[in-house]
Amino acid sequence: MKSLEDIENRIAKFNVNPRSEMRSKVIDEALEIQRSQKQKSTSDTYKWRIIMKSPLAKVAAAAVLIVACLIGVFMFNRTSSVAWAIEQSIEALSKYNAVVFEGSESDLNEDGELRMRDRKSWAVANEDQTKVKKIRHEVDGVPTIITNGQETWRYDPQTNTVIKNLPYGTPEGWIGGRFFEQLRAFHESGVTNDWEVTYGKDPVTSKQRAFLTVAWLDKRYNGPRSMWFEFDVESKLVVSLKQWENSKWEGPPRIASEKITYYESLPDELFEFEIPEGATVIEH
Repeated sequence: MKSLEDIENRIAKFNVNPRSEMRSKVIDEALEIQRSQKQKSTSDTYKWRIIMKSPLAKVAAAAVLIVACLIGVFMFNRTSSVAWAIEQSIEALSKYNAVVFEGSESDLNEDGELRMRDRKSWAVANEDQTKVKKIRHEVDGVPTIITNGQETWRYDPQTNTVIKNLPYGTPEGWIGGRFFEQLRAFHESGVTNDWEVTYGKDPVTSKQRAFLTVAWLDKRYNGPRSMWFEFDVESKLVVSLKQWENSKWEGPPRIASEKITYYESLPDELFEFEIPEGATVIEH
């Protein structure tokens, strides 16, 4: 800003003849703005009020606020709406041929009482990802079922007995893209009597999650059965699952996998079984 004389000269250039009181008021306001700009104010509110004395600034600020509000609403809608579809998970899961499940399983002890035990499974799919080709299944850290694609060992640590090539009792279905294709077909054909998708966040990482609950009664497909799946919305992969041998999600789940890790392959050494010393071996 200029001095009082400079201000008066600038007003005179407009070739107008304002009333003396108006002229004095304009000069006083100009000097007041000059003084306020020279002071180092720490108040953002005060600075904002000075700027907002201009009608043009008010219009511009209003436009900025409208744009900011629109962006805020748009961003809120983008973050609050979760984009997930089972087709995306089918595609994502099909990229992996190996997986490790970590969690727990329920069974009955010698007294017929229900118990939960730690379980961990390493699995590799067959070429078309329809069945499990190789698996190593451990309960409480002890391998109980191992198959390398050609031979199968089932071990009972309580009796120290190994049953070789038992024709049943090993997992067959591969929980991958093909599995969810079949599950979707069940839903579309009416086989499932319950199918619900909900959304939430992981309590630890705050990542978006999609949850699928599904149940069916048809004995042709091992019913009654109910399942619960947790999908990571970003990767579309299943990150945890639970399975019940009833259609109402009642009681402890038969299988619960709290952590699922995906791989392209796993070492063959994982699927070889060393018969424990002194074990009884029964071949089929």
